[in-house]
Amino acid sequence: MADRIKKPATHEDVIETMVDFKKGLRTLDTGATVLSEQTGLTEDIARAYLKGLKKSSLNVTQIRGYSKEKPEALAGKKGKWNEARR
Repeated sequence: MADRIKKPATHEDVIETMVDFKKGLRTLDTGATVLSEQTGLTEDIARAYLKGLKKSSLNVTQIRGYSKEKPEALAGKKGKWNEARR
C-alpha cells in the first residue's frame, strides 16, 4: 500500500477542532492530539492551549468569527444582547 500524503489542515479545520472542544464534542486528550497534528505544535502545548480556551469566557461565535445560524435566526437577534458581532 502506498504511503498516503496527509492533506494540510486549513485554518477552518483548526478552528472547528477548537470549537468542538469548547462545545464538549472532544475530550482534552483527543482535542490536543488532533490540534497538534493539524498545527505541528507539540501535544503538551496544544493541551495547554485547549485548557486555557476552556477556562476563557470566549463563546463559539467569538472563536469562529461568525455564526452558523440560519438567516432568520440571526435576524431575530438583531439589536439584542446576543447579536453576533462582526
